[in-house]
Amino acid sequence: MSQNQNAVWRDTPDLVAEVWLELTSNHGHEGKDFEVHLKWGHNMQTGGLVHKEGIKTWLVTPAGEAREIVLAPGGPDFYALNFPTPVDGFYHVVTINSGNYVMDQEGKYLPGTRKEHPDADQAIFYNQYAQVILPVGHGLEDVPGKANMPLEIIAHLWKQWRAGDEINLQVQFRGEPLAGATVDFVCKGPGGYQNWQEMTGANGEITLIARDPGYYLIVVRHRVPEGEEGVYDERSFTVTLWFMVTK
Repeated sequence: MSQNQNAVWRDTPDLVAEVWLELTSNHGHEGKDFEVHLKWGHNMQTGGLVHKEGIKTWLVTPAGEAREIVLAPGGPDFYALNFPTPVDGFYHVVTINSGNYVMDQEGKYLPGTRKEHPDADQAIFYNQYAQVILPVGHGLEDVPGKANMPLEIIAHLWKQWRAGDEINLQVQFRGEPLAGATVDFVCKGPGGYQNWQEMTGANGEITLIARDPGYYLIVVRHRVPEGEEGVYDERSFTVTLWFMVTK
């Protein structure tokens, strides 16, 4: 595991920075409201507030219903998402941040498309997804509802994780397993900041042994050569999944 405390992402935000969602407690309570924080930066290191334009947030309830959530002001480095939790179960909170950027001939990254920058070396349409799963109630163990995003981290089983647990996940792109994808793992806990990489297996599988308590973030990126003439050359997809592991 290697530390990555000096990552450079402020000048290239949509290449190596991402949005993620954090719970404010390890579980919620039936009949109460809950708050989730939306953050932006790289590998769980915040970099200020991302622009709200292009961000959409929604919630998949335990019954599988999708509902929009309003993004509200929060703190200096996060937005707040507040929603009621009327019943026990797993609530799947999801955000998408999308937009366009180009890399000019000097290697600088600028917002916009080929329409504004016709001589750019690259033009990218990015789609960043963030996931977090909230258990409402105690002792839950079930399969949370899918959010049906183009790039998604699928949990075969979810619960309130404890140190030593084995967590089995699958990365899917457009509903199919994504094999050979690079996966960034980050852990912040009593043992400090840890950052390492692994690859998905032939069926898009990832297995994580959560050896230490703390906050975990999983980041997957994927590009496809799909463009729109005169606008962008490629589509870039990112997905994050944040969760908490207790002792």
